[in-house]
Amino acid sequence: MTSQTEKDKRIDAIADWIIGGMRYSDALAKTCTEFKVCDRTARSYIGQANALVREARMTMKESEICEAVDCLKDTYGSARRNNDHSAATGAMRELIKLLGLAEPDKQEVKHDVTDPVKALLNNVVNSPDQPKPRG
Repeated sequence: MTSQTEKDKRIDAIADWIIGGMRYSDALAKTCTEFKVCDRTARSYIGQANALVREARMTMKESEICEAVDCLKDTYGSARRNNDHSAATGAMRELIKLLGLAEPDKQEVKHDVTDPVKALLNNVVNSPDQPKPRG
């Protein structure tokens, strides 16, 4: 039986492999051979390592967002002190976008019309004003 400390070391090592860009299949094979565990245990370790990597990346992202927010606040404050309303407005816009408070940009709607629908619409548009006699 493996101690929890040993499991944690193994999971940390696998997380390092993942961060280094190792593919899942390679990590699975290496985990099985290096730690002499079965396929099921290796998959469990890799799953836990992936969770660690995701958590670390989210923490990094949050810290980068905080840095960007602080920078934009400083830019805004400096621009206001210098009566540079254009720069202040630009900094505020970027801050609003970064925090996800802005309305989404307008997106062009493209209609994908299939050939039968095009033909039907073409017949309707190009049809004569007079109804055809029934016969």
